[in-house]
Amino acid sequence: MTDRLRLLSAIAVVFGVVLFGVVGYVIIEDLSPVDALYDTVITISTVGYAEPAGGLSQAGRVFTVVLIMVGVGSVFYTAAVGLELLIDELVGGRRLHRREERMIAKLEGHTIVCGYGRVGRGVASRLSAHDIDMVIVDGKEDRIDRARSRGFATVHGDATNEDTLAAAGWERAKALIACVHSDSENLSIVLSARVQQPHLYVLARASELDAERRIRMAGADRVIAPSEVGAERLAALVLHPQLTEFVDIAAGGALYEFRVVEFELRPDSEFVGKTLAESQIRTRLGVSILAIRHDDGSATPNPSPSLPLKPRDVLVAIGTADQLEKLEKLV
Repeated sequence: MTDRLRLLSAIAVVFGVVLFGVVGYVIIEDLSPVDALYDTVITISTVGYAEPAGGLSQAGRVFTVVLIMVGVGSVFYTAAVGLELLIDELVGGRRLHRREERMIAKLEGHTIVCGYGRVGRGVASRLSAHDIDMVIVDGKEDRIDRARSRGFATVHGDATNEDTLAAAGWERAKALIACVHSDSENLSIVLSARVQQPHLYVLARASELDAERRIRMAGADRVIAPSEVGAERLAALVLHPQLTEFVDIAAGGALYEFRVVEFELRPDSEFVGKTLAESQIRTRLGVSILAIRHDDGSATPNPSPSLPLKPRDVLVAIGTADQLEKLEKLV
């Protein structure tokens, strides 16, 4: 049984004893509920007990003795459990904080994830799968507890505060990801990181396109707007059901989106009967063919330029949206 559960159980016992005392005095001594509650409380709290006018009956005195033994014991037990829990929280919390400080002090080239909401949890999960050292920074205690339970080093505090980021070891970190919910806070985090630690590779999320522009101007190396990316890709999947995957490639300070799409060759396509080289798909359209699935169920990955194209072959192609649209018209 955990300490918290022990404390709740002890409190429940005290309430049970109080109820027992009230009911007993009402039945045995015919006291009013208020008088019965008063006598019960001063009895089990050891404040002192005075018998009601006319004294107690023999049964009432026996009941009072039992109530004192049971009630006083339950009250002292509850107080002891509560004190033990309080000391453990204070001492244990400080011990945990010092252990995390030592853990962070040993990190070098780690990644700081600011914000452990839905996006932050996803980022941390994926980085953890690749054994990337991380420090999670968040101002909400429940999120810090959740991150800590997954074995991440944590700093509880406002990520827009430079002292908080310093506690996360940003002078030794390799990258910082600003993914708190507020665009203005992400902007502040990026600006602080760029000014104070220019070596950091800084990434940020943005909810709005205008915020994306401002955060990029503040010095972020990459800015992602999840809602915009998600909307565009959902629409693309509706418009092109044959689309199977998205590939993002960073180059020259920009992020390029490539799509992997499957096209089935119609019998009347101009490519039928030609080899892959003769079709000039790569040179004419800039599209690369990753694989070809044949009508008999077999497949040819990374096909040779001399491979002939047949009706109902399925071309697995990668390219930009414009390039693939041109290919679709020809196949």
